[in-house]
Amino acid sequence: MLSTIERAAHQVGAHLEHAASELGITQAEAHVLAQLTRRGPTPIGTLHRDFGPKRSTLTNILDRLEERRLVRREPNREDRRSFVVHLTASGARTGTHVTAVLDELERAVRAGVTARDLRGLEAVAKALDAAVGHAGAEDIEFA
Repeated sequence: MLSTIERAAHQVGAHLEHAASELGITQAEAHVLAQLTRRGPTPIGTLHRDFGPKRSTLTNILDRLEERRLVRREPNREDRRSFVVHLTASGARTGTHVTAVLDELERAVRAGVTARDLRGLEAVAKALDAAVGHAGAEDIEFA
């Protein structure tokens, strides 16, 4: 039997994977496009910190997205040793679709739970973040 956390992660992943496959992208690519859609141009280091894959995995994801002209990398004006990732026009359209799918799922979940449930989910998300060692837990807000 799957744990509650594992089952929830699987459900979100399966929902996103279905939408991503319709767009011709992977779930991981969809997550990156969603981050860029929500945040705008983002340094690679920030994507790595918040998204959490190994650097080589993130590089591969960005390479694929860049090959399909969904993103472009530009030198970071604040730190010339790094790059900032930007959505292209096509990437922005795809990212908008991905975030709409995620927002729709969130609205459906919110409609079925109480404010107390959402505070509990926020606590679980922060505990997960701490357990897996990701920064950015302070950015998580459900209520």
